[in-house]
Amino acid sequence: MKLLSEPELAVFKKDFNEVWHIRSVRGTLIGVPICMVVLLPALYLFLVLYAPSDQLNGVDNMMKLMPPELLDDFDLKQSMFYLMVNMVCPMFFLMIPLMSSTTSAAASFVGEKERGTMETLLLTPLSARSLFKAKVAGCAALSFLISTISFVLFSIVVGAGNLILNMPFFLNWNWLALVFVLSPAATVFGVIFMVLLSGRSKSYLESMQLSGYIVLPLVLVLIGQFTGLIYLDAFWTLLAGLVLILADALLLFLSARKFNSELLLKK
Repeated sequence: MKLLSEPELAVFKKDFNEVWHIRSVRGTLIGVPICMVVLLPALYLFLVLYAPSDQLNGVDNMMKLMPPELLDDFDLKQSMFYLMVNMVCPMFFLMIPLMSSTTSAAASFVGEKERGTMETLLLTPLSARSLFKAKVAGCAALSFLISTISFVLFSIVVGAGNLILNMPFFLNWNWLALVFVLSPAATVFGVIFMVLLSGRSKSYLESMQLSGYIVLPLVLVLIGQFTGLIYLDAFWTLLAGLVLILADALLLFLSARKFNSELLLKK
């Protein structure tokens, strides 16, 4: 049984290509992941390796965040790199599926309405629900692709750091739950979030400004981890992913029912 019919697949391919070939969108989809998962970890690794530890501010406070069972296994440089990879980088990585899904969905739904091509699309034999299905699939697929490539690049950078610092490979249960459960759930949530905003946004830029609110919970979690208020281990990451999957299913059902020609043409 095909997930998409031939007409739906045609819309899927059209959206995938159109979104990717918008220069501003392509720049965002390439630039943000490179910054988050390549440049920042590489810069931090450079600081850990070459900056004198007595000149780094907040080292003592950072060491308090280390799991007690690992304090005797890692030296100072190893501990600092461990904290970066396991406390900061997960939040940075999670921004990628959220950013890529909201950006691609804004370009697909709001951008198409802004460009005046939505009317032509509605003249096709596809129903509004079929258009919704094809467009959501196209945006989600592009976001999945960006997230996968980002994780491969991140693994190369951090894996090199693990080798240089003589540490075990970074991949643990927390990262597995993040990559295979929470990240895909966040991708679908980002797409649906933009679908719900598409009827209220008049332009692509306006919808992207509103999508900034979706990153706010990540910022709060990052602050909470650094202050020691919370610590997201594999259990809580998996639980968050499962809760988000349930929310995705509910929002997907509701947004599919609300998705109609009037919403698509609303100015």
